[in-house]
Amino acid sequence: MAETKFCYHCSRYHPLEEMRQIDRKGVKRWRCIKSINATKQGLAQRDAFGKTVTALNAADSKARAEARIHLERANLSFQD
Repeated sequence: MAETKFCYHCSRYHPLEEMRQIDRKGVKRWRCIKSINATKQGLAQRDAFGKTVTALNAADSKARAEARIHLERANLSFQD
């Protein structure tokens, strides 16, 4: 299985080949190539990338919350 790293910019795990280590304010962090390239584009493209990442993160968070609710309900009905 390929090694993955967490991109602090888009909050996702990516294969190591798609990542670069960036020195930011004296701290080394991993960042995906896609996010690096997106910030080099114009302001409109950078904002579009940010909105896309935000929408993906919100959908992921909502799906996890719904799964947690279903699991809790299943556990409650199991205890009855």
